Amino acid sequence: MAFSNSKSTNETERKIFKILLSNPRIKVFWVKAHAGNIGNDRADQLAKDATQHGQPYSHTKLPKPHIKGLLRKSMLEEWQTSWNNGDTGRKIFNIMPSVSLRPTNWIREDVIFLSQHGPTPA
Repeated sequence: MAFSNSKSTNETERKIFKILLSNPRIKVFWVKAHAGNIGNDRADQLAKDATQHGQPYSHTKLPKPHIKGLLRKSMLEEWQTSWNNGDTGRKIFNIMPSVSLRPTNWIREDVIFLSQHGPTPA
């Protein structure tokens, strides 16, 4: 879609262009499909559901902090599941089995030593 063309003959493109002009905080980015991007995969699923069953949700506005909390919780749960079931980083997993958005108090040298990764003599 050419969002830069306000004179497009495609009605959907014109509507999107008008929405983007009237809402400068909306940003549109290209995201590679089927690359494991959780947000994109979820958007694809919702779009598919909407085409098959109509719009699944009402337009009831929820407070942003509530939505952010739900998204954060869901993201952390998916991240933790992925970390628990992963094949890589198992030495680090043994040291830090729980994912977190907060930085750890570990210093780089300790992580290198405990994970046996890094420039140490054999």
